[in-house]
Amino acid sequence: MQNEAPPWKEAMRPINYEVMFDVEDDHWWFIGRRAIVFAQIEDALEASPLFRQILDIGCGTGATMDHLRGYGEVQGIDLSEIPLGFSRRRGHNRVFCASATELPFENESFDLITALDVIEHLDDDVKGLSEIRRVLKPDAPAIIFVPAFQALWGPNDVQSGHRRRYRIAQLQTAIEAARLSVERISYANIAMFIPIWLGRKMLTLFGRREQAENRINHPSINKLLAGIFSSEANWLRRHTLPFGVSIVCVVRKREYEINETNENV
Repeated sequence: MQNEAPPWKEAMRPINYEVMFDVEDDHWWFIGRRAIVFAQIEDALEASPLFRQILDIGCGTGATMDHLRGYGEVQGIDLSEIPLGFSRRRGHNRVFCASATELPFENESFDLITALDVIEHLDDDVKGLSEIRRVLKPDAPAIIFVPAFQALWGPNDVQSGHRRRYRIAQLQTAIEAARLSVERISYANIAMFIPIWLGRKMLTLFGRREQAENRINHPSINKLLAGIFSSEANWLRRHTLPFGVSIVCVVRKREYEINETNENV
């Protein structure tokens, strides 16, 4: 897929990992994203006594893996050893330095995959999504979370090494090109769309391109914003939103599609 943003570096700058490690447990953004993602996971996973194998792609500093532990045995990959060091400080030892477009795992290894704010970093997003399909077990789900709307492009996208922000149709096209099936997809974080758009325009206008946005917070509003963002979790289990700061998507590698492919070979 052709880039829609300037060719910034793919990996986050080292200072951002320290910021993430400091705020990931308590910052409203991460609290809200977890609420939405784990509501989707609860619906996507079938009740099973079996111990699941789980992969967190772009595991960063490890907070998501802390919560994934409740569903099975978790492994993580990231493109840099710097965030993996923070993940190990959280007690995650099965973490590996690897690219999302070249996963170091056998075919059909995982019962659940998460890729939260990862796909937008890739030059070739279809290749990354195809790797997710390759290592997923038949009918197993993957949860994908990406930033939405190029109009929201701002300093955080630059610092984080994003290649693009998505619209739903654009993400669906990439998913289908990777031969994954979309089970559920919606925009998320509708309440913060206008404030974030205005805030990023102001940061750009005043030349604050190096500002770490996760540092722009205050305890007096953090709980309020976390509650607003998290409140979408139940809604998105049954409904969709017309726009938002992000997109959340549940995809599967459907077993019947695998059989059809084999029959056509």
